[in-house]
Amino acid sequence: MTRKIFSRPFTQQEAISQEAIDAATEVLKTGRLHRYNTIEDELSQVSLLEQEYASYQGSRYCLACTSCGYALSISLKAAGLESDEYVLTNMYTLAPVPGAISNAGGRAIFVEINENLVLDLDDLAQKATSSGARFLLLSHMRGHIVDMNKLMRIVQEKNLVLIEDCAHTMGAKWEQKKSGNFGLAACFSTQTYKHLNSGEGGLITSDNAEFMARSIVLSGSYMFYERHGAAPEAEVFSDIHKSLFLLCCLCLEKKPSTQCWFSFSHYHLSKFQHSPCAL
Repeated sequence: MTRKIFSRPFTQQEAISQEAIDAATEVLKTGRLHRYNTIEDELSQVSLLEQEYASYQGSRYCLACTSCGYALSISLKAAGLESDEYVLTNMYTLAPVPGAISNAGGRAIFVEINENLVLDLDDLAQKATSSGARFLLLSHMRGHIVDMNKLMRIVQEKNLVLIEDCAHTMGAKWEQKKSGNFGLAACFSTQTYKHLNSGEGGLITSDNAEFMARSIVLSGSYMFYERHGAAPEAEVFSDIHKSLFLLCCLCLEKKPSTQCWFSFSHYHLSKFQHSPCAL
């Protein structure tokens, strides 16, 4: 059997096609470059991308972000990560992954890998127990996917919230199931060295409506939710706003100050379990 050897440079991209250049030029001609700067029921190119990628991935929802690292950080916050809470993650990873954990307020616990460059599942089980961590941020590094059947048994036994970093595995599968479809959410990269090249960019996918609504708000959207191409129904955002309103009232009652509002804006989507005034 003859082995194929990859001989092309890893850090050089294919040329942008004329079709793609023409499509970008058409957007530039409109002058409407902001994702919410649309007319009536028109969907922006970003929203259309969200729709198409959700369909491709087989997910109900998709959110386009400025980078995969940003997507990871948003996902942790939207999943309910609290300040100084532990997050399990690969020892073999890239800086944006622990960086996303730190940016979300968490503390990384690194899990060893084995000779196949994937998580050592025995070490994962042991550290999940000893740390009491609720979250696993799993990086499928360099396209190597751990035995997902065994991993999911640990996730279920330890009651972990799984977020998949699929920056290197867009389109890859484990036993006919796409990477990114195993946990609460998945994050993908469209950075220039990845499967899709937008220079910088990222995507979040999930089937959980409340999680995705929180992610959209945390991404910087405070209105125009309907202009996202693959977002939950408006009622989901309405429920979130009701929770925020109740927290705001409680916060003002305890500490009606500028600091209260700063705390509220910083923590308002973290599971809605604590008054921002107490943080």
